[in-house]
Amino acid sequence: MRLDRAQRVMTREETSGILLFNPFNIRYLTGYRPACVHGISVAVLGQDTEPWLILPEAELDLANAQSWFSQVHSYIPSQGEGSTQSTLLNCIQEAIEEHNFQSVDIGIELDYISARRFEYLKRLLPDAGFKNISSPMAELRMVKDEAEVEKIHTAVQIAEHGIRAAIEFIQPGITEIEVAAEVERTLRKAGATTTGYPTVIASGPRAACPYAAASRREIGSGEFVIISISAINDDYCSNLTRTVMTGKPKKSQLALFECARDAVNAARTQLNPETLVRDIALSIRRIADDRGVLKYLMPQMGNGIGLQPIERPLISPTNESLLLPGMVFTIEASLFKPNVGGVRLGDTIVYQKNGTYHTLNQISLHTV
Repeated sequence: MRLDRAQRVMTREETSGILLFNPFNIRYLTGYRPACVHGISVAVLGQDTEPWLILPEAELDLANAQSWFSQVHSYIPSQGEGSTQSTLLNCIQEAIEEHNFQSVDIGIELDYISARRFEYLKRLLPDAGFKNISSPMAELRMVKDEAEVEKIHTAVQIAEHGIRAAIEFIQPGITEIEVAAEVERTLRKAGATTTGYPTVIASGPRAACPYAAASRREIGSGEFVIISISAINDDYCSNLTRTVMTGKPKKSQLALFECARDAVNAARTQLNPETLVRDIALSIRRIADDRGVLKYLMPQMGNGIGLQPIERPLISPTNESLLLPGMVFTIEASLFKPNVGGVRLGDTIVYQKNGTYHTLNQISLHTV
C-alpha cells in the first residue's frame, strides 16, 4: 500500500521513477531504517519494476531481516569521500540501468541531498531530468495507519513516564542536565529505544528557546521549567511538553500559564469535519490576543509526528490544508514573557473519522 502511494506520487509529478535519500522516507517505504553510520542508503523506485534498496555492506544482514524489499544491494564504503562516492555510484548506476532511468524524468529529494551528491548524479545521468519531490514525499507520511497510530500511542505513554519523573525530580538547586538524566533513565526503563530530540529541560530565561537541550544551569526558585520529551518506540516518536513551577506562582505567572492551557483547550474545540490546519493556530492566537499576550506567543503551535518528532502538517495560521482522518499531531501553545518566564503546553491528537478525535496523552494540562 505504501509503494502504491509512492507510485501515485510518480504519476502526479510526471516522473518515471524516484531516488530516495532521506532515511525516514526510506524507512517508511522499505521497512528498514538506515543507520547512517557507515554510509548512506538509497531507495530506487520505478513504475513497473522491482524497487531496490542500496545500503552499506555492514547493514546488509539487518536490512534483509527487516525490509520487505526483495532487491537489497550493498556497497563497501572506503576511506575517503571520493572512493566512497564512486563505489556507491556504481551501485546506483546498476539500479538505474535495471530501471531504464537513463533518459527519463526522475523524482529526487533536492531538499535533502547535498549539492555535491546531486552533481554526481547529474554527471551519471546526463540525459535524465530531475524534479524535486521533497514536499510530496513529506506529505506521503502525514496520514497514519492503525499500526502507526498504535506505535505513536505507545511512544506517548513512554514519554509520560519521563514527564512524571521530571515533575517529581525538579527542585531549586538541581541542574537541568541532572533532570534530563533522570528523565532519560526513566524513558529507557519504560521501553524507549532512544529519543527523537535531546530532552528539553529549560528553566528561567532559557524557556525562550523552544527546543533548548538541558544545560548545566541550576534551576531557581519561583520560575517556570519547560519539559519537552520525544521518546521513540519501534522507530515512531512522541512529542510531549509540560511546564511546571518551582514554588508558588505569582499572579502574572499563573495568568501566562492559564492562557497557554486555555489556548490548547480552545484549539481542540475547532476539530470538526471541515477543520483546516490554520483554524487550530488561529484559535490559539485569538486566546492570546484576548488575554493581551499575543506579542509573547511563539510561532510554534504544533506539528505532525510519526517517524520524526516534527513532521507535516505544521500548525500555522497560513496552512490551509484540510485535516484528514489518520493525522497525528500536537497542539501547542508557547508563551515567553520577559520577567515572567516561559510556558509551553501541548497535547497529542489523532484525528479520526467524522471530525472526531482522540487525545493520546493522559497527563493533565493543569499541572503547574
